[in-house]
Amino acid sequence: MVFLFFLLLSAFFWLLIKLSDHYTVSYTYPVRLTEAPADMFIQNPETNVLRFAISSSGYNILRINIFNNRKHRFELPLNEIVYRQINDKTYAISTSQLRERLSQQFKLNETEFIFSDNELYFEMEKLTSKVIPVKLEAAIKFRKEFDLYDTISYHPESIEVFGPANMLDSIQTISTSLLKAEDIYTSFTKKLKVVLPHQSLKTNTSQIEIKVDVARFTEVQFEVPVHSPENSNLKLFPDVANIYFSVAMRDYSLVKPDHFFVEVDDSRLSERPQYLSLRLANIPEKIKVLRLSPEKVEYLIVNP
Repeated sequence: MVFLFFLLLSAFFWLLIKLSDHYTVSYTYPVRLTEAPADMFIQNPETNVLRFAISSSGYNILRINIFNNRKHRFELPLNEIVYRQINDKTYAISTSQLRERLSQQFKLNETEFIFSDNELYFEMEKLTSKVIPVKLEAAIKFRKEFDLYDTISYHPESIEVFGPANMLDSIQTISTSLLKAEDIYTSFTKKLKVVLPHQSLKTNTSQIEIKVDVARFTEVQFEVPVHSPENSNLKLFPDVANIYFSVAMRDYSLVKPDHFFVEVDDSRLSERPQYLSLRLANIPEKIKVLRLSPEKVEYLIVNP
């Protein structure tokens, strides 16, 4: 037992001596480039790798291996560093200016870092812009007897989107976040987020304001005459039809039977069918026709 104690004590002092020695260890950290200028786009912002060695005491090396390896990615905001343009799309960052950042992250002196590469290279291109129509994504369920009075309006209907030209060319619409609502019986206004299909795209318009006009509807029935085309010499049986339609309560008193025009379709008359179909040639705005009864009528051709 005494022997084991002294053995462990000797190993402990040996470890302290070894940790006080100087070591040089190589590291490779993925780099994520962020904060590009507003009118620029970083191609593959997470493909860069920073290679460097740390020359320090064993204590520091052990501490870094235990704790800092968990922070395996190195964030590099372009708005906080200096970079130079090499050609149309290629840019370079001098690794020497990263010493201070690494020093703060690893809690070491700047002189303890040795870089494998003098520069980090990345590609960045100027964004183009395109005005793209907004597509409203909505799933609305209304309370019984209630419905949309008019189409859902939203503003703006189009937004300017910035991105790589080849990507913008393939985009026809920009969707909103999903508007999901149930048991709706009153009008409302809401703001929806703009959903960009790719992280490389940017826009100055983050929200779309929508207005949903809701009304209570009632079912109405009118009896109206059925009209024959001019010079057709037709006698119809019956010569009246019932129109069943849904109208907003606010418009109920405004709708009259003579606002509808029902006529017989004589396009197949030369075939002498037994019945001729009816069609609505004129319908007032903002009503929903439910059905027409009858849908067909018998006829006689009367000599003039």
